[in-house]
Amino acid sequence: MVGPPYWIGQRLLTLAVKRWPEFHGTMLLRTGREPLDLPLPSLLDVIYAWWVEGGDEKEVAKFRQRLEAPPAGEELEDRAEWSDDETDESFALAMGGMQRAASR
Repeated sequence: MVGPPYWIGQRLLTLAVKRWPEFHGTMLLRTGREPLDLPLPSLLDVIYAWWVEGGDEKEVAKFRQRLEAPPAGEELEDRAEWSDDETDESFALAMGGMQRAASR
């Protein structure tokens, strides 16, 4: 799986889970589709677009900077940021948590 560093995906999923009724309702109203039926890369893009919608360029740049900042203490030396087992496992764990939160 090729995708963003795992922390970006986790942060985007966390945003959607914390504001699930707003995110889910907005997506249903706009598209008529269940967001969790989307492939993960598409879901992450939708969450990002939903969150930055209506923001000015400065706000979006600040959000993107926070989103992309590596977690404190994260070892990035000699580690591929793209497509590794850690990324796959992180996304799977995050999706499992998101699906549990959505079913409540």
